[in-house]
Amino acid sequence: MTDNAQTAAAFDAAYLSTWTEPDESKRLALIEQLWAPQGTLHISSPSLSLSGTSSIAAHITRVHGDLIASKGLTFSYDQHLESGDAILLRWSMTAPNGEVIGRGVDTVFRDTDGKVTSAYMFMGVN
Repeated sequence: MTDNAQTAAAFDAAYLSTWTEPDESKRLALIEQLWAPQGTLHISSPSLSLSGTSSIAAHITRVHGDLIASKGLTFSYDQHLESGDAILLRWSMTAPNGEVIGRGVDTVFRDTDGKVTSAYMFMGVN
């Protein structure tokens, strides 16, 4: 694996962990480590914009409780593309029986320190 591929894989794992880590305090620490303090998260459905790690963490905690903890859904990345400071992550949401029940794309922008400054999440992508 090249250094760039290792870096991409490490970012993907860290970003995914901000959503999937079961321990809320560890999840918050990951969010604070990965996101710029005034980072923004924009979600297409429902139409939602969040600013700052506290708001982003509260939303992720709700999503984690509703989809991961209670329904046993898992998430994985199917594709990672980079251009400049943007990363495109295509993801799949899988039910416990192995059926893919949803797909989406996150476009993530990072600053020169590698912190996420903004992310745009598009739900319902095929």
